[in-house]
Amino acid sequence: MSANLRQWCVVALAAVVLAAAVAPWVATSPAAAQSGASFQEGVFYEERGDVANITVDADSAATVNIKSRNGAFVLRVGVGSGTTKLRLNTYKAGEASNYSLGEMVWAADGSVRSRTLLSDSIDAPLDVAQYDLNVTVGGVEQDLANLAIRERATTGITARIAPRSANVPEWSSGDDVRSGSQAPWNDSLARDDWLLLQVDATGLDGLLGVRGSPDKSLLGEGGDLAVEFVQTNPPMNGPGNEFGGDAVERLFLDPGSGGFHLAVDTGEHDIEPGDRYRVSFVVPEEGQLADSTQNVSTEFRVVERRVELDDESPRDAIVVDGETTISGTTTLTPGTTINLTVRGRDLTPPLFEQVELQVSDDRTFGATFDFSDLEPGSEFEFRLRDQDRIVPGVVAGATTTQPPTTADPTTATPAPTTTQPPTTAQPTATPDPTTSAGGGNDPTTTRSSTTTAEGITQVAMDSSDGVLTERPVREDDDGGGGLVPVPGFGPATNLLALAAALALAARRL
Repeated sequence: MSANLRQWCVVALAAVVLAAAVAPWVATSPAAAQSGASFQEGVFYEERGDVANITVDADSAATVNIKSRNGAFVLRVGVGSGTTKLRLNTYKAGEASNYSLGEMVWAADGSVRSRTLLSDSIDAPLDVAQYDLNVTVGGVEQDLANLAIRERATTGITARIAPRSANVPEWSSGDDVRSGSQAPWNDSLARDDWLLLQVDATGLDGLLGVRGSPDKSLLGEGGDLAVEFVQTNPPMNGPGNEFGGDAVERLFLDPGSGGFHLAVDTGEHDIEPGDRYRVSFVVPEEGQLADSTQNVSTEFRVVERRVELDDESPRDAIVVDGETTISGTTTLTPGTTINLTVRGRDLTPPLFEQVELQVSDDRTFGATFDFSDLEPGSEFEFRLRDQDRIVPGVVAGATTTQPPTTADPTTATPAPTTTQPPTTAQPTATPDPTTSAGGGNDPTTTRSSTTTAEGITQVAMDSSDGVLTERPVREDDDGGGGLVPVPGFGPATNLLALAAALALAARRL
């Protein structure tokens, strides 16, 4: 055997011995024998009735075990390699008689290979407690974590409003509501506008559902949740209007902040202008989510859709002069579009200008028009197309005030009244009830009189003289200028004369 051959044999033998020594160590290395898995959090928190998020990372297929410490609930979930975001519905988990395993747990990201409920079916949402989590690969435990389920809460309900033109049917989040609506003005909204109700509560996602469209029927009577609309000013001797949350147009959840939103078309549900409503969100004691009834409510009122221009009047036209701002107020929700048209068909050339105005936050609107080219007194109209209303307008400068009245020289001016002498007969006048009757010497008292040839004058008597209306008087002989009663002609004398006449008549009979 040559020296070279012997050398190659030694090298080959050494290589075989070295391979034999190394091979068992490589094959039995624990790091090469299995893959790893771990939870992204040590504790996952969620409210009772909501959907919990449990995220696990695994180098290969793994198994996640979820169980209560008393063993009443045990759920095993097989996941694929990579990151898996498990969603556990704490309202439906364990209720095998009511829900499928796919409704209890699923993957938002990653994959679920298998689901197995190892415990008996339960008949209520998972209780408030701390649940144990572990993840295994090939039967070997890789990591531990906890799921902490806390008490749910109902905190409030808030009303917001949106214009009729808002694309509410396309909204899907709380951000859409907050950006496209606003608080009611004096708790009111115009009929046909949108009412948005935000219910602030936790523990509702598992019941209402986060996969697909939430079920509005769950907001009717007799369930774990209810929304009630009750008219608070019913008609006299008649029932008020009522309807439930299952009748409204839309329900969508707000996973970012909890709770949900309802969209109500106030042109439906027999809602009328002038109605007032109380809307309540109720979690009843008889349900599975509360030990005692929880109730939060808010109120709103519905008004007419009214648009009014400033300075308009049922009788008078709006007067414009040059550049004029036409403004107005409305009950419509801010953001609503108002179509205002200035139209003058009988003018030359015809007048036509149309603008679209948006209702501002204080429910006002306005636009400036230039009427400088129109003649004073030109008449036209303002049209509110959407409200089917017409308001007249006129350009200032027309002669509307009558000139001062001057006396007609051809018309004779009546002569002033002159006082007639006392010897002239005057017609009998009706006494003024507001004037006091005085004596014969009262210069403020005017009486009619008739003077005879003997100087005796008949004058009207005071009201105190009873049935006698006149008595004789003559001028005072002392030169005082007054009138004195004629002796023998007073009331007593007249009565004596009447008595004598009756006695004489009796004798003749």
